Amino acid sequence: MKIVFFDIPEKSWIEKIENLKNEFKDALLISNGDLKEIEDADGIVGGHISSEMISQSKKLKIIFVPWAGVNTLPWETIKKRNIMVSNNHANAKVVAERAIALSLAVMGRIVEYHNDLSRGIWHGFSAGDPQSGFWTSIRGKTCGIIGVGSIGREIAKLAKAFDCKVIGFKKRNVEKVDFVDEITLNLEEAVLKSDIVFVTLPLTPHTRGIINEKIISLMHGKFLVNVSRGPVIDEKALYDGIRTGTLRGAAIDTWYRYPDERNPATLPSSYPIHDFKNVVVSPHVGSLTYESVEEMIDATIENVRSYLKNGKPLDLVDPELMY
Repeated sequence: MKIVFFDIPEKSWIEKIENLKNEFKDALLISNGDLKEIEDADGIVGGHISSEMISQSKKLKIIFVPWAGVNTLPWETIKKRNIMVSNNHANAKVVAERAIALSLAVMGRIVEYHNDLSRGIWHGFSAGDPQSGFWTSIRGKTCGIIGVGSIGREIAKLAKAFDCKVIGFKKRNVEKVDFVDEITLNLEEAVLKSDIVFVTLPLTPHTRGIINEKIISLMHGKFLVNVSRGPVIDEKALYDGIRTGTLRGAAIDTWYRYPDERNPATLPSSYPIHDFKNVVVSPHVGSLTYESVEEMIDATIENVRSYLKNGKPLDLVDPELMY
């Protein structure tokens, strides 16, 4: 059994991989392997796996993704080869924390007031106009959570600290969920009943653009927070919803355009979403804390350990659902 850890930069991996080597003497575990090493690998640990890499790896049986999102994997190739995919949801708690922080920031006008006061512009009583300074409290509001998976459930738990009512949207029937007052299979119903809409769905062919112009038209006076993937929300519909004043505010951590080698500095959308004062933008860092990265590494190691022991990881992605 050969498992290759491909393009794993964090030093925290090394000691944990060594512990696995000591535990499984008959397994060949390669730290920071290169393309040549994957040719005869049974498993690859890495998040950025291409179709070419899979074709090159003739014996590949399983891919271990060291985080939750698997939308960038070449799923058609994976399904043709019947390759297992394992991910983990160890980042759920901190992503939920980020989601709540983003909601507090946009509803509390934190960034707007910071930017204004840094230029000597005051609001509220100090400006002689109390009403201009009103911000919106999350307390007692109704939170709609679109996607009641690991992250959504953690958001629900945190929202209860503010005495919020929580409505969860799922695409399939589920049993009662802790801290969620109501579950609906109707997206429009969830949005209409909510003051704040949190989007936590994985990106799949079925969820791409699910928050579209029609859904956003139902969000008059509501706040929208996205910590899932950018294209779950239609880009133009999001922009128009803010521009026309339909949305009361938006806070976004996941985007449509990302930097690369040719464009190391790029705006996150082809529309000037970042220009609006009632928008808070965040550079896709929902799980980027030291503690979260360590927990995702630990969860990945446990998936590898389970596979080496039993031939099956603890967390397995459904190839049809892509989560």
